[in-house]
Amino acid sequence: MHGGEIVVVPDADAGFVAADSSIVGNACLYGATGGDFHANGRAGERFCVRNSGAYAVAEGTGDHCCEYMTGGVVVVLGTVGRNVGAGMTGGIGYFYDKDGGFKERVNPEIVKMQR
Repeated sequence: MHGGEIVVVPDADAGFVAADSSIVGNACLYGATGGDFHANGRAGERFCVRNSGAYAVAEGTGDHCCEYMTGGVVVVLGTVGRNVGAGMTGGIGYFYDKDGGFKERVNPEIVKMQR
């Protein structure tokens, strides 16, 4: 993704709770350089890997969220998998930590976490 806006919303008759279901697949926004992305639901593994400028919002992600990210902003409103921010050298991530388990999911080698 290099610009524009993408909004992913499941059909009202989909028969599942969007916040509890993956509605975008693995490696969504891999290498994104710009634009706005909003998912009414969860993303798969490696969400926003190598993101260098996109703004993204999802209701949860799988493993390796924000891996090797160099720019942009990511907001995750639900749980994440392991290894968040591995190799991340830029950008910023905001994570809602409802269950208090986020700290154990962050890769602390480069990333600084603040509450």
